[in-house]
Amino acid sequence: MQILVKNEKVVRPAERKGFRCGNVLTGSGAWRLSILFFAVCSMLFSLSGCGPRYYVKEKADIGLIRSIAVLPFENFTQDEHAGEKMRRIVISVLLSHERNVVEPGEVTRTLREMQVRYLGALKVAEIQDIGKSLGADAVMMGSVESFGISRGISVNYPEVTINLRLIETYSGEILWSIRHTSGGPGFWMRHFGSEGRTLSEAARKTVEEAVDRLF
Repeated sequence: MQILVKNEKVVRPAERKGFRCGNVLTGSGAWRLSILFFAVCSMLFSLSGCGPRYYVKEKADIGLIRSIAVLPFENFTQDEHAGEKMRRIVISVLLSHERNVVEPGEVTRTLREMQVRYLGALKVAEIQDIGKSLGADAVMMGSVESFGISRGISVNYPEVTINLRLIETYSGEILWSIRHTSGGPGFWMRHFGSEGRTLSEAARKTVEEAVDRLF
């Protein structure tokens, strides 16, 4: 290899593979830097999203809510069991936050005795009666907008969207509500075909992120 001498410093010609010249990076080094750059940008974009959209009643003391009755969820998806699946996950997550949750069978029995047919239009008096019958400080109502595997051009990915409302049984007022979506193809799945979350994992993540805004 030819060696050039300039101002008493040894200068070697650049290697064919990636080399650094001042602040310029070329060759395979530049390719690796580009991959890292786009990966970091993608992660920052994901983290900087709007996040869940939610409402909390002004001056509401959610910490005083100890016992919650989770009512059956409305289901607007093609999976006929999506509502019950998401309801069970919500109950599990509430329990992990050390909240007392009324046994689902007791909730079903009470609703049947009260002859409640449509949960989407409960009256305040009915919510108060449910609270008294079950000894619950609040009821959790919800709906499932999406629950399944969406198909993209080259990848399939889970997508879950829920709406939740926490209603105080004493007053019938909404203390907290949220709409949250989780899932979709991530950077590594879109560009490298790597395996992403399962539908069950996406569903759990959706609920955990939503409930974390409450407690």
